[in-house]
Formats: sequence, structure tokens, C-alpha cells
Amino acid sequence: MDSTLRRLALVTLTCLGLLAGAHGLLAVAQGLLAVAQGEAQEKVIKIGALFAFTGPGSYFGVQDKQAIDLAVEQLNRTGVDGYRFQVFYEDSACAPLPATQAAKRLLEQVKPDIVLGEECSDATLAVMPLIAAAKVPLLNAGSSSIKITEPGNPWTFRIMPNEVMQGESIAKNASERLKARTAVLLHENTNAGIGNADIFERAFTRHGGKILLRIGFGRDLNDFTSIATRVAGVGQIDVIPTYTLEGQGLKITQALAQAGVTKGGDGKAIQLGTIWLPFGFDKKAGKAADGYVRIVQFDPTEKRPLVQDFVKAFRAKYGEDPTHINAHGYDQALLVADVVRRGGRDPKSIRDLLAETKGFRGVTGSVQFDRTNQNIMTDTIHYVETQADSSWKVLDWQ
Repeated sequence: MDSTLRRLALVTLTCLGLLAGAHGLLAVAQGLLAVAQGEAQEKVIKIGALFAFTGPGSYFGVQDKQAIDLAVEQLNRTGVDGYRFQVFYEDSACAPLPATQAAKRLLEQVKPDIVLGEECSDATLAVMPLIAAAKVPLLNAGSSSIKITEPGNPWTFRIMPNEVMQGESIAKNASERLKARTAVLLHENTNAGIGNADIFERAFTRHGGKILLRIGFGRDLNDFTSIATRVAGVGQIDVIPTYTLEGQGLKITQALAQAGVTKGGDGKAIQLGTIWLPFGFDKKAGKAADGYVRIVQFDPTEKRPLVQDFVKAFRAKYGEDPTHINAHGYDQALLVADVVRRGGRDPKSIRDLLAETKGFRGVTGSVQFDRTNQNIMTDTIHYVETQADSSWKVLDWQ
């Protein structure tokens, strides 16, 4: 009898042990599942990115992506207030139709918390209504048209100086520093091209200057010989503000030099420009770019630690120096992180906190938005002059 009881007790204890082991395994499995679910539910800010990777403005997209990827890589090492960042790129091709299609894909498939881009004004103007209707903030760095912020779209923000800020600055410096009295205007027939030329013309005239000739052209024009010949025939020209993308910009600059109009062709006229042209343009243009003065958004010689750390990190990742286009792409990502640090968690709170931005300091300069969501800080305007060896001389202009 006792033996039978002992055997029964042993069997019971064994079953209880197995049950306890199974319960332990179940607990472990539940713990692993909880971890997996936690990872699946990781807090992420989804960033949509509309940039041209094809077409005449493709250099913008390539350089923006380099810098945004670098910034996100740095931010995700530790996260920001428990959040990490994920970027979804779409090719907007620097044109209204593909940009609109790309924006629709982002909004429908990704449902981003914020969208960055575009660089080209016509493309930006096309996507603004779509993104605003979805109640998602659009943070723009490279489009200059005043139409982007002038109406006061509550969902669109711009961190770069607009065409009014740039045009008035260029006209003032042309008049006061270069002592220019005559100008010829060359521009592509886009919102940005026409707008920039309009602002310069009004401001330069107000400073006592005279516009001798103004020529607009489509993006399909490839031979600028006849235009350069017309320019050469108008008499003494002091400055030639030129508003176009890199491909046509190279051809215009070389044609003007060949016609003996600009300093690069032993002439006297100085070409002026804005942020449209990338670093490397000067080397491609060669001697023709000698004396070209233009606005860029980044001074890599600044001694601020943030600037030098960016230069060092960019070199380490890509083996080359960052351009001003890289820099304003980097600042877009940093500003998003700054908003998240201040409590931005979704499109609405990100929009509200973007509007309150004050005192933000990026590698290009400061950001503070006015009531139209335009950055009003002018320390993002940096001037450079192309030297005979195709290097840049940073000018102490404002």
C-alpha cells in the first residue's frame, strides 16, 4: 500500500513539474512575443521625401538624400525622446506632374508625419495643395518662389531665403559693392526663374540701376550662342544675373565667355546667381566661371562646432566635402528632430511646433518662421566668388 502511494506521489510530482516547466516555457514565449511586439510598435517618425532623382534637377535630389541619410543615421544611434526616424524617398523629377504623382504615393502608401522637399518651385507649388489637404506639414528648403509662402499656407514651411530676400540682397550688393549700373537678366521661364528676375529688376532699378536686356527661355533650349551674341551687342554690362539649373547654366556661362562678355572670357561683366547651382559647377564650367558671384546656403569655413562636425562626418561617410545643397538637406532633418525633441509626435503637433520655431541653429544658419511660415533669418545667405582655379572665395557680404 505504501509503495503504491509512493509511486502515485512520484507520478503526481512529475506531472506537476512538467506542468510548471510548460508554464515557464509559456512565460518565456510570452516575454519574447512581448519584446517582438514592442519592437514592431517602436516609436517612429515617418518622413516623406520628395526630391528630383531624374531630370535637369537630379543633382538636387542626390545631394539632399546624401545629407538626410547622414543626419538620420546620426539621430537613430540614440533616438530622439524615444523616437527614431524613417525616410521614404520618391522621385518628383523637378516638375509638377511627376511631383504630384509622387506626393500621392507618399500620402496613400506611407502616411508620413512630415514631408521634405521639393527643390524646384513649380513642383513644390503643384504638391502643396495635396499635402495640405492631407493635413501633413511640408518642409521646404530649396524652392525660392514667393508664391510658396506669400499666401500663408499653414501646412507649408520654408527654411531658405525666398526670391524676394535673395533678389533684394543681390541687387543691393551689385549696386553698392560692385558699383554696377547696368544689367542683363537671363532666366528660365518657370515660376522661380521669372520671379527671381522680377525681384532683381525692381530692386536694382530702385538702387539706380538700368536693365539693358531681359531674356527668358524654356528648359528645352540647349544652344545659347545666339543669346550670348545678343547680350554682347547691348553695350557696357556690369552684371548678368542668371537664373537656371546647372545644365543650362553651364552652357550660358560658357557661351557668354566665348562671346567675350564676362570676366571668364576677358570681358567686364560679372555673372550673379542664387543657390540653384551646385558645388562642382565651377570646375565643369572651367575658366568661363571665373568671377561668378552667387548665393549659397552654406559656408564650410565657418568655425562653429556644428558646421565643422558636419563637414567631418560628411567626409567620413562619403569621402568628399559637403555642398550647400547637402547642408540644407541636413538642416531639414535636424529641424524635424528638433521639433520631435520639443514634443512633436504626429502631423498636427509637428506642424504646430514648427510654426513656433525660434532660435534653431543649423549648419546653414538660423531658422525662425514668420506668420507665413517663411524663415526670416538672413544668416542663411552666404556669398561666394569663383576664382581662376575654380575654387571659391567666401565673401563677407550680407
